[in-house]
Amino acid sequence: MNICLINQTERSHIIMQLKLLVMALSAPVALNALATTEPFAFTPEKVSTELSLGTLSGKTKERVYAPEEGGRKVSQLDWKYSNAAIIKGSINWDLFPRLSVGASGWTTLGHKGGNMVDRDWLDKNKPDIWTDKSRHPDTRLNFANEFDLNIKGWLLNEPDYRLGLMAGYQESRYSFTARGGSYIYSSDDGFRDTTGTFPDGERAIGYKQRFKMPYIGLTGSYRYEDFELGGTFKYSGWVESSDNDEHYDPSKRITYREKVKDQNYYSIAINAGYYVTPNAKVYVEGTWNRITNKKGDTTLYSRNDNTYDYSKNGAGIENYSFITTAGLKYYF
Repeated sequence: MNICLINQTERSHIIMQLKLLVMALSAPVALNALATTEPFAFTPEKVSTELSLGTLSGKTKERVYAPEEGGRKVSQLDWKYSNAAIIKGSINWDLFPRLSVGASGWTTLGHKGGNMVDRDWLDKNKPDIWTDKSRHPDTRLNFANEFDLNIKGWLLNEPDYRLGLMAGYQESRYSFTARGGSYIYSSDDGFRDTTGTFPDGERAIGYKQRFKMPYIGLTGSYRYEDFELGGTFKYSGWVESSDNDEHYDPSKRITYREKVKDQNYYSIAINAGYYVTPNAKVYVEGTWNRITNKKGDTTLYSRNDNTYDYSKNGAGIENYSFITTAGLKYYF
């Protein structure tokens, strides 16, 4: 057991050292981007703004593990949603020929219907076979939003093409409510032998997620006459995730609060646009985001019993989404 702990600690140190090495290697490259033979001119007039409308689709997963049983998974809730309407905006400011700062964000417009499935694996002798399942087709994405602050150092900055390194900070939030539904449960002496439904419209589970992350990335664009293609890749190994799970069943009334640190985040965005005037571009964009699963800690509050419990490495959080937008970019 001690050997396993030592190996796990060594692996954690190695991963952290690799992440620090990436940042250390990126820093001089970003500084070199600022070193140019061009005059170091302040260019406050070079500002662009974007406004777009689109849709958000995705899936988020909430996991529960049993550390006392070797860390096996005992529960998982899958929250799915599709085509939630969003509005997105951004502003970018070219402070210098080789340095830009920007801010962006999006938010859903109202709520959107979804679906949630809750599975449990309670038989430790058959850990791969679920024992309990509930389905909640009356699930709602209450809201989702995100903001992003970033700085870019341009390695290449020509009229028809740009390539640069970027670093930034990003936060995103999601909120869900599942109502009604049906269930298949296993009794103490049986297997999937209890079925039933929850009252329509009655709240079953409420769930919220929040992700905070610094990140690094690569961004660029290429223009041919009035057409332009662009893309951005972002990565973070320092995601801090938290969630809040409210079980409203009067017989349980349990709140789960979970925290996970140092998760991995990947994002790829690709856009294509056409300049309708020298200063205005219409475009379409697709963005794929993924936060990978990692174990974290769980705090459990039972409001019926007024009891409290804490479990280390008893939680898991995962999220991925896809955004499509169409909008207008204007250069002042």
